[in-house]
Amino acid sequence: MLRKSLTLMQRHITKISDLSAVEVTKILDGASHIKANPSAYNTALKDRTLLMLFEKPSLRTRLSFEIGMTQMGGHGIFYSIADSPLGKKETVSDTAKVISRYADCLMARVKTRETIAELAQHSTIPVINGLDDWAHPCQILTDLLTIKEKKGKLEGLKMAFLGDTQNNMTYDLMRGACLMGFHISVAGPPGSQFAIHQDVLDECSKLGPGSFSVTHDAAEAARDADVIYTDSWMSYTIPESEKEERMKQLMPYQVNAALMKHAKPDCIFMNCLPAMRGMEQTAEVADGPQTVIFDQAENRLHSQKALLLWLINGENFVQSGSGKRVLVALGGNALQQPKQKGTEEILKQNVEQTTKQLVQLLDSGYLLTVTHGNGPQIGAILQQHQIASEKIPPMGMPICGAMSQGQLGYLIQQSLQNELTKKGREPKVCSVVTQVEVSKDDKAFANPTKPVGSFFTEEQAKEMMAEDKSLIMKEDSGRGWRVVVPSPAPIRVIEGDAANKLAQQGYVVIASGGGGVPVVRDQATGELSGVPAVIDKDRAAVQLAKEVQADLLVILTDVDSVYKDYGKETARSLSTLTVAEAKELLAQGQLGAGSMAPKVLAAVEFVEANPSAKCVIANLGQVKAAIDGQAGTTVTA
Repeated sequence: MLRKSLTLMQRHITKISDLSAVEVTKILDGASHIKANPSAYNTALKDRTLLMLFEKPSLRTRLSFEIGMTQMGGHGIFYSIADSPLGKKETVSDTAKVISRYADCLMARVKTRETIAELAQHSTIPVINGLDDWAHPCQILTDLLTIKEKKGKLEGLKMAFLGDTQNNMTYDLMRGACLMGFHISVAGPPGSQFAIHQDVLDECSKLGPGSFSVTHDAAEAARDADVIYTDSWMSYTIPESEKEERMKQLMPYQVNAALMKHAKPDCIFMNCLPAMRGMEQTAEVADGPQTVIFDQAENRLHSQKALLLWLINGENFVQSGSGKRVLVALGGNALQQPKQKGTEEILKQNVEQTTKQLVQLLDSGYLLTVTHGNGPQIGAILQQHQIASEKIPPMGMPICGAMSQGQLGYLIQQSLQNELTKKGREPKVCSVVTQVEVSKDDKAFANPTKPVGSFFTEEQAKEMMAEDKSLIMKEDSGRGWRVVVPSPAPIRVIEGDAANKLAQQGYVVIASGGGGVPVVRDQATGELSGVPAVIDKDRAAVQLAKEVQADLLVILTDVDSVYKDYGKETARSLSTLTVAEAKELLAQGQLGAGSMAPKVLAAVEFVEANPSAKCVIANLGQVKAAIDGQAGTTVTA
């Protein structure tokens, strides 16, 4: 009786172009999430078996597949064809049929593409090409993952491949570039022994949207490259007797310091290993500051795990978050309730309750960035400075804003680290003291409207303004008088690139607290300086969400959703809103100017900037349900 495989997908990966660009992206996103959250996948392949068939030797292929299966609760079996010659003692087709009765997936590292094709033809389980003479898809997935980590993207980049251009790596890199939308310039010696097979040229010409070019000029290929790549000049099948002649032909394509100068200054150097220093590259390059060869080697593990999960467990192989980036904007009430004193103990308790909710998102596979309000805290800091001003010189609002970011960032960071440690997960959390650039010509500077700090009676406020002529105070919604400051629009987050790179590495990033410290730029010198203002935290959250490329913005508040006719008997909770519907509510004055309106405006701005994204407005206690569409209000295009 035919064994019923547990594998959900009947797909064979014989070359990188067996996958679509969408599928490659899905696997790469999964690999990033698995890399950042390995313990979340400890049992993902429990009771599953991978058979690893080796006709050619390997270090990284065997280790990455075998260790990957072990780390995910499965089992990898190494089988050397040297013990039972494939296609001699037993036919390839019979071998494939037998393995299909035992295992859930077959990985084969063989000499020819014909062997891979025959294994795939007769297997009822997925077959992965671990390498043949025509392709190396596992290495290409790894390389794409590494490039995306280092460059933040694949589209529009330029790669230069130099050396032996008639081999499996050249061919699959060309396919990968054309498939994923970047350009590869391939440079190698003239002659039939280095000529790219016409079938590969024809296939790549049809793939798109990327492109390729072929040259015999190494400097031309390397010019303005984002990535320079080379591979072994003496593959396993090349006789030692040919080495001397090959070295003469290939030496003009050696990657050395002089060649690297033709590339962009931030160009990275790649080699799938093994790397022979003094041959295809110099030691200066292989071990220099631009090399990523050992990052590549490590990423074999993560990309292989993602590929196995995708093939064995099916399309939904990563948890519901699926590596999507979510930016959560915490309202002030998440950190300090209006009537609370704001002691250290109370702050810690509130933050701990908040982070328990946030960890649910991490458990579901989301990549998390956090921003937060700081109204009560910066108010307290300003008041402390005012009270102590006779003994200690008070600091200005920009410095006080930075202090509040450090204060709250520390508490949120530590609490998240503790929660992750309890779950046996790596506590990768980082707070970034963030500056947000604004225009010195912003009209808000002429009309301060943003209330900050403590509440005062009218009498107290008038006394304070009499003492300090620069102080502007206004009555705030019947709650008392407060200092008001300008609230300029954010232009960009100065540390946005750093936050984005940390997020790419799997860190929970805490940034732009309180809207960030507003700074203006001197157009003549480029220097930044802080200004006494407060950026609306929801608008700052939108800007940060754009810069960390968030798929989802979550604005948390003290009500459970957006309401129509809020506060009336006819009040109705709105579970979904399109941008057009949200604009209509705003135009009708349905939303409180100082409460819900700024949040809905932020949601509209975010979704209009990225129509495939969405924004959720919800209560903190319902954050996971809201993201799943079961609570709160979801704003879409």
